[in-house]
Amino acid sequence: MGAEGVAARNSAKGGRSLSSPHGSNEERRFETAGPSYGQPRILSLNDVSEWFPAVSNTGEILFARWDYIDRDAVTHQNLWSMRPDGTNPMAVWGNATPKPHCTFQAKAIPGSRKIVFVASAHHAITGGPVCVLDPSVDPNSQAAITRITPGPYPEAESSHIPEYYASPWPLSETLFLVAYSRDRLIFEGEHGKNPNPDNALGLYVLDAAGNRELLYRDPKLGCTSPIPLRPRPAPPALPSTVIAEASPTGEMLVTDIYQGLGDVPRGTIKELRIVQIFPKTTWLANSPRIGVAGEENTRAILGTVPVEADGSARFIVPSHKPILFQALDKDGFAYQTMRSTTYVQPGEKTSCVGCHEHRMSAPTKTRAVPLAMQRPPSRIEPGELGGRPFAFVEVVQPVLNKHCVKCHSGPEAKKGIVLTGEPQGGFTKSYISLCGDPTPPPKQRKPAVSDPLVPRFSQRNQIQMTPVGGVYGALGSRLMKMLRAGHEGVTLSDSDLRRLAAWIDCNAVFYGSFDPGEQAKQLAGQPISMPEIQ
Repeated sequence: MGAEGVAARNSAKGGRSLSSPHGSNEERRFETAGPSYGQPRILSLNDVSEWFPAVSNTGEILFARWDYIDRDAVTHQNLWSMRPDGTNPMAVWGNATPKPHCTFQAKAIPGSRKIVFVASAHHAITGGPVCVLDPSVDPNSQAAITRITPGPYPEAESSHIPEYYASPWPLSETLFLVAYSRDRLIFEGEHGKNPNPDNALGLYVLDAAGNRELLYRDPKLGCTSPIPLRPRPAPPALPSTVIAEASPTGEMLVTDIYQGLGDVPRGTIKELRIVQIFPKTTWLANSPRIGVAGEENTRAILGTVPVEADGSARFIVPSHKPILFQALDKDGFAYQTMRSTTYVQPGEKTSCVGCHEHRMSAPTKTRAVPLAMQRPPSRIEPGELGGRPFAFVEVVQPVLNKHCVKCHSGPEAKKGIVLTGEPQGGFTKSYISLCGDPTPPPKQRKPAVSDPLVPRFSQRNQIQMTPVGGVYGALGSRLMKMLRAGHEGVTLSDSDLRRLAAWIDCNAVFYGSFDPGEQAKQLAGQPISMPEIQ
């Protein structure tokens, strides 16, 4: 590279990333200096790991987020962004596509809106084909990606990767510094404990046609992360909007909830339910079990806020809490559910256009000022379920005791469906009867008559975008359809129906805590407090 020079880092394991997809809690969230020097301040509130922060040409931080709320744990470590102060987290590309599994080591290309990255596997070191992404084409489609180097996406398309790349540094849209391995990619657990060769990676220059030229290769140690030593334009320094002295809240605005909801008639959505997701505090998947779906997050319903007649909503939320939203009808049934979290920094004010709207959309200039902006922001109304970890025995079992156990108990229970609260396999007989086998199949299809009375997103489901209409929630539940039709003459109150609907729309979880002691309290019907770690 002549007088510019190249800096590189030696790697003793063929280019292993600084933190693997199974990294510790200590490395999973980005932090930065707070208002006082030496005081760290958390930037991201995702419940699992994030990797490879890099500054974009417009000043945001690009990073890979591991995202698997109520969906497959393997296929989503894709590209997100946020401002340097942690505000405005948003999916850049790939949050609703199963391949590649990992959009790693992303770097903004100088003078371009495009981004270069390595398409990596979940169960391997960082390595794969070099790809160029244009997020303006589509936020999820493969049409937004150009593969610079040949070969399949590791794991997502093939487990035989004869060569691989890592650590691309873009010089332009057509020229890159890269690390390259002539050896095949060895996956986690493959060949016993044999790792990828120590000297797998060397430094190369790569062009957009896939041609490469060797710059340096060490016979003993792999070399990775090439960086050109030359001046380059600095991205803009985005000012912080975080108000350190503010109360621990932020404000959110939804301009029009119907944008992204397809043909849902206007006037259908009356409220937004706000659900907080808790980070997992035990190390092994499904230990302890949270419900029958498998690998669920524990969660709490914080409450609801109103949606105006024009589809707008404006409300206060707690800062530094990972939350998601559900669009509810007049009966409290969810038409749409987020399966990614968002969050606000203290004092942050943020907005979105609609509900699962296209990421490149924006409010039209011809729209009137949203009704929600013509009044003060709403406070979350907790209702009878809000503000504590969700629990089946506390919320649902009283409804079953009141209306159902008369016919569904003991050896003579109708159709063999027992709806009593007797413990069974860590849950209750009622929960198992309604939800079915606690070990669901790895792939999930549209619920059918032969499926359990209560649907859910199973732990390996490949449903990339939540279907509008609640087919996997209360609106699609055979149980709720039977009860709303007056099953056996039973008439439930509005409160009872809302309790059941809220449970099903929270993916039919049983427990709201990962702590065995707290689970024992919930199994006994006792409410528990919000967890210390949240």
